[in-house]
Amino acid sequence: MKDAAPQTIYLKDYKQSDYLISDIHLTFDLDDTKTQVISVMKVKANYDYLQGSRELFLNGEELVLKKILINKVELSNSQYELVEEGLIIKEVPAEFELEIHNEINPQENKALDGLYKSGTIFCTQNEPEGFRRITYFIDRPDIMAVYTTKVIANKLLYPILLSNGNPIASGDLEDGKHFVEWLDPFPKPSYLYALVAGDLGLVKDEFTTMTGRKIALEIYVDKGNESKCDHAMKSLINSMKWDEQVYGREYDLDIYMIVAVDAFNMGAMENKGLNIFNSAYVLAKPETATDDNFAGIEAVIGHEYFHNWTGNRITCRDWFQLTLKEGLTVFRDQEFSSDLNSRIVNRISNVKTLKSRQFVEDAGPTAHPIKPSSYIEINNFYTMTIYEKGSEIIRMIHTLLGKEGFRKGTDKYFELFDGQAVTTEDFLHAMSIANDNYDFSQFSNWYHQAGTPVIDIKTSYDQSAKEFSITLGQSCPATPGQATKKPYHMPFGVGLVDKQGNDITLKLKDCKSEQPQLEQNILHLTKEVETFTFSGVEQEPVPSLNRGFTAPVLLKTDRGLGDYVFLMANDSDEFNRYESAQALAKSLMNCLVTDEQNQQELKLDLPYVEAFGKMLADETIDNAFKALAITIPSEGDLLQMQEIVDYESTHKVRNFVIKTLANTHKDLFEKIYHKLNVKEEYSLTPQAMGARDLKSAVLGFLMATGEQKYDKLCFEQFDSSTNMTDEYASLVLLADGNSSYKDEAVSSFYKKWKHETLVMQKWLTAQASSSAEGTFERVQELLNNEVYDKSVPNLVRSLVSVFAANLTEFNHSSGRGYKFIADQIIEIDKINPQMASRLSSAFKDYKRLPAHLKGLVKVELDRILSVEGLSRNVYEILSKTNSI
Repeated sequence: MKDAAPQTIYLKDYKQSDYLISDIHLTFDLDDTKTQVISVMKVKANYDYLQGSRELFLNGEELVLKKILINKVELSNSQYELVEEGLIIKEVPAEFELEIHNEINPQENKALDGLYKSGTIFCTQNEPEGFRRITYFIDRPDIMAVYTTKVIANKLLYPILLSNGNPIASGDLEDGKHFVEWLDPFPKPSYLYALVAGDLGLVKDEFTTMTGRKIALEIYVDKGNESKCDHAMKSLINSMKWDEQVYGREYDLDIYMIVAVDAFNMGAMENKGLNIFNSAYVLAKPETATDDNFAGIEAVIGHEYFHNWTGNRITCRDWFQLTLKEGLTVFRDQEFSSDLNSRIVNRISNVKTLKSRQFVEDAGPTAHPIKPSSYIEINNFYTMTIYEKGSEIIRMIHTLLGKEGFRKGTDKYFELFDGQAVTTEDFLHAMSIANDNYDFSQFSNWYHQAGTPVIDIKTSYDQSAKEFSITLGQSCPATPGQATKKPYHMPFGVGLVDKQGNDITLKLKDCKSEQPQLEQNILHLTKEVETFTFSGVEQEPVPSLNRGFTAPVLLKTDRGLGDYVFLMANDSDEFNRYESAQALAKSLMNCLVTDEQNQQELKLDLPYVEAFGKMLADETIDNAFKALAITIPSEGDLLQMQEIVDYESTHKVRNFVIKTLANTHKDLFEKIYHKLNVKEEYSLTPQAMGARDLKSAVLGFLMATGEQKYDKLCFEQFDSSTNMTDEYASLVLLADGNSSYKDEAVSSFYKKWKHETLVMQKWLTAQASSSAEGTFERVQELLNNEVYDKSVPNLVRSLVSVFAANLTEFNHSSGRGYKFIADQIIEIDKINPQMASRLSSAFKDYKRLPAHLKGLVKVELDRILSVEGLSRNVYEILSKTNSI
C-alpha cells in the first residue's frame, strides 16, 4: 500500500458525540445515476453550551453536495468545508434545523454500501457505516433518531416504494412519478435505516400478537419467485411466536417486511421493520434448495427478527460492542432452531462450525476478543469470533444462571435499556442484578481475551477411598497483542460412566475452592489449576468431559483411546458420544499423517474400525445423529493439530481412512443406502431430513470404494432425484473424483438449472471444491462463464472463496493457487473491499506453512500490499498476516 497506513481506532478513545440528532426527514428522488437526497435534521448540542458556537462534523463519502441550510438560511462556501471523510460546518448554534441537499450515483455503487442497484432494484445496506454514502450525517450507532422518509420514483418502473416503519402518506406526482412516505416512531441509529424501490412480487400473510394486534407480513421478491417464499414466511411466523413464548417479546410496528435481493454483501440485515435479505436466505422450494438451505433460511429469518429487540430496540453504543447484539442474537437463533428441530443435531452442527472456523480464527493472525480494543476497518470484525464465539459466551451465561435466571436477566435488560445504545457491561449488569448480584467480574475475561483456552485434564482413582479426582488446568495461547491471559470462569459439564455404561450420581467431595453446589453436573472452573474429587465411586469410571460443550475450549486428556471407544458406544450425553468418535478419529489420523510423512505403511486401528461399524449398524441411533457421527474429521480439523501444516499427507490420510472404512463396511453401507433410497413426498421433518443426510453420507463412502457399480448408483440418484438435496449431494460426489459420469453430470446440471441463479451457485461450488485433477484450470474457465459476475458477492463466494478453501488446490506446490487468489483480491478490491478482505483470510495459515510455501505466499502478500489505493479492509487483514 503506497499511501500512508490507515488510522487505527481505539475503544479507549470513545467519547460521546458533541451533537445529537433527534429527528431526520429524508426525501429521495430516485434516479439510476443522479438520485437527489434532501435531509432535514433536528440537531442539538450535547455539551454545556458556553462559547455560543462550535464546529459540527458530519460523515460523508461518495456524495455530491448541492447546498446546506441552517434554520432555512443557505450557507455560503466559507461557512463549511468539505474534507476527505465528510463535511465540517463552522460556527453552528446550540440547537437548530439542518437541511442538506446532495446527489448520489446508485448505479456505480459496486461496493454495495449505502444506496445501490441490485439488478433493477434500489436497495440499501448501511451497517456498519453505509449511511454516510447516502447523505451527510453523524454516522455512529449512539446517534439515535426518529426517521421519516419520503420516496419519489417513476411509478411504472418502481411501483413498490418501501422504508422503515409504517406508511403514512402516498400519492401520484407529475411526470409519471409517485411517492410513499414512511414514519418509524422508534429512535434508531443510521445503520438500521433502509430503503427499497422496485417492481417486485409480493407474498402476504398476517400474525396476531399475544395482545391481539394484527401484524401485516410482507415478503418482496423478483416477480416469478413468489412460489419460493412459503418456508421463509412460515419461519417468520414461527420466529414471532417463539420470541413471545420464550422471551415475552412482542413485535412493535404494524407491518414487517422482508425484501430479497441478489447482490448483497451479507446474509441479511435487520433494518427496523424492513429486513433486506440475500436472496439465498429467502427463496426455497424442494426442487431448487437443499435441506441445509431450508435450515439456513429458518435460522437467518429468525436471527434478523430477533434483532428487533436484541439489536434494534437496544443497540450498540459503539462498534466495539458488536457482539452485544450479534452474540446474543446468534444464541437466540440457535435456540430457536433447536426448539423447532433436533436439538442435539443442531448443537453438533453449531459446534462443528465453531471449531472449523472460529477456532482457526483464534489461532490465526487476525485473532481478536469478542470485544476488540481496536480496529482499522470495522467491516473486518463481522467475524466468527464476534458472532459464534460471542454466542457461546452467552450460552455460558445461560448455563451459569439457569433457564429461569437467564430469562430474568433478559427481562431486566429490556426494562433498563429499551431505546438506548449500550455496552456489554450494561448487559452483564442487567444479568447480575436480576440474579442476586451474580459476580461476573472474572467471567468478563471472555470478552477481552482472544484465543481458544486449552484445558489440560489429569484423572486419578482411589480404590480404597472410593474417590475419583479430575484436575483441570486452564491456559490460553498467546495471540497478537496479548502474550499472557488471566484465568477464565467457565462452566464445565462432567459425567462419570461405570463399566456397564450407566451414569454415576455425582457427589462432589468438599474441596478448598469456593465451588457452588453441583447442579446439572456442572463444575465451575475459576483457577489456573483446580482439582475436583467425587466420593462414593464404587469402581473406576470413564469420565465424560465438557458435556454438551458447556465451554468453548480445547481438551488435552490423559485418558487412553479405549475410553473414546467406550464412550462412542455408551455415553448418555449424545454430544460427547459424537465428540468421542471425532476425537478418536483425529487422534488416529494424526498418527497416520506422521506415518505418511515417514513413508511408513498406513494401517487403521482395528478397534476403531470395529467401533465405527457398531455405530453404523446401531438402528436405535437417530439417522441425523448417525450421519454426523460417521463423518470423518475434515482436513481442516486435522490441520489444526499440526504445528507445520502438511496438506498433501493430510489429504492422503483422510482418503485412506474413508476408503478403508468404506471397503470394510461396504455391505452395510449399501444396505443402509437402499433402505433409505425410497420414493416419498418431500418433507422437512427432522426424521425426513435425517434420512437424506444419512443416505448422502453412506453414498459418499460407497463412492470411495472406487467400484463402478457405486459410480453408476450415484449417477442414477443424480439423474432421478426429485429434490435438490439428493441431486446436489450426488453432483458433488461425481464432480469430486474420477467418475466416468462427471462431465455428463456437470453439463446436465448446468443445462437444467442455468436460469436459476441460486442453483448455479451450487454448480460453481461443486466444481471449485473438487479434488479432481484439472480443478484449477476449470475454475479459471468458470470466471468467464455467463453465470459468473464478480460484482455479485454470492457468485464470488461460490467460486473464488470456495476454491480458496480447497486446501490441496489452493496450496499447490507451484504457488499457482496463491497467485490466482492474490489476483482476485486485487481485482475485487477495486469494486468491493468487503469481499476482497474476506478473500484475504485465505492466507490465514501463513505462519504455519512449510518454508517453500511460505516463501511463495510472501511474494503474493508483498505484491498485494504494494498496490496503490489498496482498501483499508484488505490492508488490515494482510498487514497483520504479513507481520508474523
